[in-house]
Formats: sequence, C-alpha cells, structure tokens
Amino acid sequence: MEGGGGSAGDPSPASANMFSLTGLGAALRAVPEAPDPASLHYLQLPWQCEHRVCKLVGRRRKAARLHRKVGPTGKEIHALKRLREAANSNDLETVQQLLEDGVDPCAADDKGRTALHFASCNGNDSIVHLLLDHGANPNQRDGLGNTPLHLAACTNHVPIITTLLRGGARVDALDRAGRTPLHLAKSKLNILQEGLSQSLEAVCLEVKQIIQMLREYLERLGRHEHREQLDDLCSRLQKTSTKEQVDEVTDLLASFTSLSLQKQKIEKRTCL
Repeated sequence: MEGGGGSAGDPSPASANMFSLTGLGAALRAVPEAPDPASLHYLQLPWQCEHRVCKLVGRRRKAARLHRKVGPTGKEIHALKRLREAANSNDLETVQQLLEDGVDPCAADDKGRTALHFASCNGNDSIVHLLLDHGANPNQRDGLGNTPLHLAACTNHVPIITTLLRGGARVDALDRAGRTPLHLAKSKLNILQEGLSQSLEAVCLEVKQIIQMLREYLERLGRHEHREQLDDLCSRLQKTSTKEQVDEVTDLLASFTSLSLQKQKIEKRTCL
C-alpha cells in the first residue's frame, strides 16, 4: 500500500540504525576462529630459525667444554702409554704400528717424558729415527728440563746425539745444569782417557762417534772452520793400530773439545 510508510525493501533510518547495533553485538559475542598456521608461517620462521641456531651453538659450546674437561678418551690414553712403554722396551714393531695408527709421538707422561726421551735414553737409533720421521719434537723438555739430546748424552749414546742433531735438535738447548753436548763429550772422553778395560775396536768406535757428534754439533753452531780439524782426527783414527795411537787421538780430541768449550764461554761473556 502506498500510504503504509514505504516498502519492506527500503528500511527507514531508524531500522538501519537498529540493524547496525544488532550486528555489532553479534560480532562481539562471536568466538574468533583460529588463524590458519600456514598463513602465519612467515611470522614463525624467523623466530624458529633464531631458536634453532641458538640451540646449535649452545650444544657445540657445551661439547667443546666437555672435550676440554675430559681430554683424550681412555682408549687414546692407553695407546699413548703403550707408545712410551714400547719405546722404553725397544719394541720397534709396536712403536711403528702405533705411529701408523696416528698415535701422537709428542704425548708426555706425568713427568714430561715422551717416547723420544725413552728411546734416546736407551740408545735405540731405529726407534729414534722412526719417531722423528713421524713428527716427534727433539726439543721437548721433560719435568727436569732435559731434552732427548741431553738424555742421550748423559747415557753415553753418542750416535743418538748425532741423529737428534740432524733431526732438528737445538744446539743451544741447555739442561738445568747448563750443560751442552760439548760438556758431555768432554766427560765421555775423560772416561776413555782413564783407560778402563775396553777393546781397541770399542775405543776406536766410541772416539769416532764422538768426532761425528762434534762435527754435527759445531756445524749446526756455524763453526765450519773446525770441520777440517775433526776430519783430520777421524782420518788419523782410521789409521791407528795400537792403543797408544788411539790414546793420542783421544787426547787430541779432548784438547779440541776443551778449547771449543773455552771459546764458547768467551763468546757468551762477550754477548753479555
């Protein structure tokens, strides 16, 4: 009807306002739907990445702390001990096998002694060569300050001294008593000069070994002018046939050693 205040499809301003308020109330009373996780993936990803990186770094730091605290495993410690024991008992085969397995030749015991210290002290040239070839340090000191070089000299293993010098042993390394291979060579010569009961061949061999050691030692010191004197003594030694002749070469070598020691002292005073 025309006079009925308009059709149902054309709401009045009052009815429009009521519709809006009603819709607002319904919207407030409604429970919001959970968002789709996939739609929020771009928000979660940065936080997740940072969390994973932090956890990974934390685990690595913890593992590093544990490794430093724990040190070598029991198996590794046993292998290191076996290497030193094998060197001390002159077990060349076991030493070679352990070195080929990657056992560290520089590992020391609680007194600072390495496999090279034991082999040098025992005078086992084959094991000394093997250890040096696998990276053993000829200048590593034990708890008393001795290098393998000094232990070899103290135990009269002159050929080992030559091997160690050729393997990189420092010629200026001193033990706690301040001794050098020159001092030790002099002590050895003094023993030979005392005339202990030894065969002529044994004395000749020892004197020859001392000459070789001194030649290597002085060459490493840069004293090349002494090479000719030592070569001359070696030639004279080879021509000896009596004990008196050997004693003469020994005396000359002892005098040469004493002079070298005096020169060394003078040079030290000059440098001070």
